[in-house]
Amino acid sequence: MEATLSRIRFDIKGMSCASCVSGVEKALSRVEGVEEVSVNLATNQAEVVYEAGKISEERLMQAVDDAGFEAVLPKTKKQQPAEHRLKITGMSCASCVTGVEKAIGRVPGTRDVSVNLATGEARFFRDEPDLNPVIEAVDAAGFEAEVITRNTTPASPTETEGTTFRRRFFIALPLALLVSVMDMGPMFIHAWHEAIHPVMFEWNLAQLLLTGFIMFYAGSQFFTGAWKAVKRKSADMNVLVAVGTGAAFLFSGYATFFGREGGLVEPMDVYFDTAAVIIALILLGRWMEERARNKSRDALGGLLKLTPPRAHRIGAGGQPETITLDQVRTGDELLVKAFEQVPVDGEVLSGSPSLDESMMTGESVSADKTPGDAVTGGTRNTNQSFRMKATAVGEDTALARLIEAVRRAQGSKPPIQRLVDKVASVFVPVVIVIALITLLAWMFAEGDPAKAVVNMVAVLIIACPCALGLATPTGIMVGSGRAAEKGILIKDAVTLEDARKADVILLDKTGTLTTGEMQLTGIFTTGSLPEEELLSLAASVEQESDHPIAQAVVRYAKQKAPHLPRAESTQTQAGTGITGEVNGKKVQIGSVELLGGTSADVQARIDTWQEAGRTVLVVLVDGETAGLLGISDEPREDAAAFVKQLKAMNIMPVMVTGDQEKTARYVAGKLGIEEVRFGVKPDEKAQIVQHYQQQGKHVAMVGDGINDAAALVQADLGIALSSGTDLAVSSADITIAGASLGKVAEAITLSRSVLRIIRQNLFWAFVYNTVGIPLAAFGILSPMFAALAMALSSVSVVGNSLRIRKL
Repeated sequence: MEATLSRIRFDIKGMSCASCVSGVEKALSRVEGVEEVSVNLATNQAEVVYEAGKISEERLMQAVDDAGFEAVLPKTKKQQPAEHRLKITGMSCASCVTGVEKAIGRVPGTRDVSVNLATGEARFFRDEPDLNPVIEAVDAAGFEAEVITRNTTPASPTETEGTTFRRRFFIALPLALLVSVMDMGPMFIHAWHEAIHPVMFEWNLAQLLLTGFIMFYAGSQFFTGAWKAVKRKSADMNVLVAVGTGAAFLFSGYATFFGREGGLVEPMDVYFDTAAVIIALILLGRWMEERARNKSRDALGGLLKLTPPRAHRIGAGGQPETITLDQVRTGDELLVKAFEQVPVDGEVLSGSPSLDESMMTGESVSADKTPGDAVTGGTRNTNQSFRMKATAVGEDTALARLIEAVRRAQGSKPPIQRLVDKVASVFVPVVIVIALITLLAWMFAEGDPAKAVVNMVAVLIIACPCALGLATPTGIMVGSGRAAEKGILIKDAVTLEDARKADVILLDKTGTLTTGEMQLTGIFTTGSLPEEELLSLAASVEQESDHPIAQAVVRYAKQKAPHLPRAESTQTQAGTGITGEVNGKKVQIGSVELLGGTSADVQARIDTWQEAGRTVLVVLVDGETAGLLGISDEPREDAAAFVKQLKAMNIMPVMVTGDQEKTARYVAGKLGIEEVRFGVKPDEKAQIVQHYQQQGKHVAMVGDGINDAAALVQADLGIALSSGTDLAVSSADITIAGASLGKVAEAITLSRSVLRIIRQNLFWAFVYNTVGIPLAAFGILSPMFAALAMALSSVSVVGNSLRIRKL
C-alpha cells in the first residue's frame, strides 16, 4: 500500500547562516519517514514532506530541537491576518478609488487597504477568511467586487470595459454629429434657419430625442455611476459628467417646451449638441484610455501566458500521458518535448536540453542543462526533449512567485500617491461648488441663463479627475512590468520611489563583486603533517559547511581522494571558522586571526598570497598550526564597468567583506573602489549600514540575499543577486535574476526614470485642472473643447507612462 504523504511548515528560530540551514536539513532528513526537506534562511522556515502514518509533527520538531534550534508551528490564519485581493468593477477616477478604500476600510477586521485604478484591484489584510462582508460593502458603495486568487485568469483585452466604450462610442458618434449639424447648421445658413423657424418646436424635439438616446443609452454608465455615488454620499467623475451633461440637457429641454421669443429663455437657446458631443468624446477618451491601459498590462499578461496548460507525465508503464498542470505532483517524472515550455520547476533526469530562460533572467542566450541541473517552469526548451523530476508545483514554482510579486508591485502605492489621495477626496465636491459659483456669477453679471449654464457645464467637464487617478498607478504598473521583463523583481511601489535616492551602495565581495567560483590554488604545510593529510583533515571538516570557501576545499580534496573521513562534533563560528574532530584529531580552520604569532616564512607566505588577492585559511590540528590554504576568487568581468557606472550616477561604492585586509584591498583596487570595509562578520554588516545611515546617507546593500539578510533588511534599499529558482523568495527590496551586476545599476536607473515620468504625469494632471477650471469659469473654454481636453488628458498620462516600456 502506498504511503500517505503530508506536508508541514515550521518556523525555525536560531538560524544565522548557510551552515545552520544545512544542519537543520540534515537533522530532519535523518528522521525515518521524511521524504523531502527544504529550509529557507530568508524566511526562517522549514518545509517537510513526510509519511503521515510513520512519524508525528512532534517528532519532527524534536529533531530540530536536538540539532540546537527551535521549531514552532506558524501562527494560524486567525492569529495572522491574510492578504486578499478583489477585482473592482465600475471605478473611473481617483475619487472612485477613495470611495472603495473607505468602504473596505470600514469593515471590521480589515486594514491596510490599497486600491489601484490602473489594475482595477483592491488589496487588503483581514483577520477573518470570510470576504462576504467586504464584497457587500463594495457593492453598497456602488461598485462590483470579485475575489481574485493566484489561479484567477485576467480577462483578455476583448473582454475589458474598453470593448463596451468602443461599441457605445460608435453608436454615439454619428448621432452626436447629426445633433451638432441640426443645432449649428441654421446658425450659419440663413435659408436653413428660415425653413425650420415655423417648426422650431418639432426641430428641437427631434434633437432632444436623439440626445436623450445618446445620454441614457450610450452614456448610461455615467448616470448609473453618478446615482450610486450620490447614494453613498460621495462624488466622482460620473457625478461631474452626469451633472454637466444633465444640466445642458434639462436647460435645453426647458427652452424647447417653455422658451419664447424675446423671453429670458428663447427656443433657440438649446445646447443639445453640447450634451451629445460631450458624451461621445468622453466615451472616446475612455475607450482610448482602456486600450492604453491594456498595453500597460502586457508585461504581466506575458508572464501569465508562460505557464503551459498541460504536462507529459511518465506513467507506471514508462509511457508519457498528457495531464493538466494542476494534476502534476512533486516527485512526478515528466517528459518535456523539444520547443515546449517547462511545465513546473524541477531537476533534469536525462537529456541535455538548452533552455531559453529570458523570462526569468532577462538574458537572451539559452542555458545548456545536464542531468542534475535545476530547470524553471515557464522556460522554453529550444532543442531536444528531456526528462525531469518535478520539485515545485502550483503556487510554489518560481514563475508563480514571480507573477504574484509583480502583481503585488503593480497593485501597491508609493508615498507620492498620498498627496493624490488627499486631493481626490475633496476634489469633486470643491469643483461642484466652483461650478455653482460660476452659474450664479454669470447669471448676476450677464443675466444670460444660457451662457451661465454653458460655462458651468464647461467647469464640471474640464475638472473630471481621470488623469489624476491614472498618473501614478500606470507608471508603477508599466515600470514594475518592464523591470520583470529585464529580470529585475521590484518588491513594491515604495521600493521604486526609494531606489532613486541611493547615494551609497554597499557591495559584498564574495559572489557579488567576484565570481563566487572559488578554487583552492595553494597549500603550504608548516608542521610535520604531509600535504595530503593536511588537505584530507581540512576537507573532512569543511564538508559539513555550505560556505563557498569550504566547498572549494572539498572539491579540490575529492579530486585527490574521493572518499573523505567523516568529521564529528563540528561547530561553526560565524565570521571566524569551523572546528571538528577527524580520526581523534581536533581540527580548526579559519582566518589568519587564529594565529597568535607565527614564523617569518609563514608570515611571508601569508603576505604573498594576500597581496595576490588570495583568501588565506589557517589549519590548526590539536591546537598547533599545521598549514595554510590559499583560495582564489576572481572579480566578475562586469564588476569594474559596474563600479564606474555607479560613480557616474553619483553613487559611492563601498566594499564590505569578511576577508582579510590585503585580499580585500587587492580586489577593490582592481575594480576602482576606494572605500573598503574588511574583516566584517555577517552580523556586523547591518551595523555598517547603520553607520552610513547616521551620516544622512541613503544606503543600498547588494548581497546574496542569505548571509547578508540582516544588512539587506537594515538598508534603505536591499538588492539581492539570485538564481532564477530563488527569485522572489529573499527579504530584499529588489531581486536580480541571473546575478548580473549591470542590472543593479539598471534597476536604480529604471527607478529614477519611472519616478520622473510619474512626476510628469502628476504635474500635467494638476496643471491641466488648475488652468482649465478658471478658463472654463470665465467662459473662455467651451464645454465641447473641455470634453475633448479631458479625454485626451487621460490618454496622454497613460501614453507617457508607456514610454517606460522603451527604457
